[in-house]
Amino acid sequence: MEHLDLELVAAQLRRCTDDLSLHGGMLLAVLSSALPPHLVEVRREGKLKARLGGREPAVLGVAVTLGPLRFELDRDGVGARPTTVIRHQSRGVVLSSETVSADDWCRSLTAALVEEAGGDSAAVEALRRLTI
Repeated sequence: MEHLDLELVAAQLRRCTDDLSLHGGMLLAVLSSALPPHLVEVRREGKLKARLGGREPAVLGVAVTLGPLRFELDRDGVGARPTTVIRHQSRGVVLSSETVSADDWCRSLTAALVEEAGGDSAAVEALRRLTI
C-alpha cells in the first residue's frame, strides 16, 4: 500500500467527477474491479432517451457503499454538474447526509477505498490503475 499515491488516486477521481460523461465508464470500471459488485450501484439514463439522442445510455450516477458510508455522485442529466454526497448509515437507515465538494468527496472515497482494499492485491492494483 505504501506505493499507492493517495493524492494521485483522489485527483483521478476528481477528474472523473468533473466530466462524468467522458470518465464515467473508467470510474465504473475501476470501482467495479476494485470492489465486490454489491458495493457499487450505477444509475443510467433511460435507453429510449439515449437512443433518441443517438448514443448509449449515459451514466448519471454512481453510489459506493463502504461500511457505514455511502458515497453518491449523481446528476440530473447529461451535461449537468454532478452532486457529491456522503451518507452515514446503519443497517440501511441513513443517519446523516452531507453534500460535500468534489474534492472532499474524492479524498474521503479514496481513503475508504484504500481501507477497504486492505491487503487485497487485486483491489490495490485496480486503485493503482486510476493513477496511470
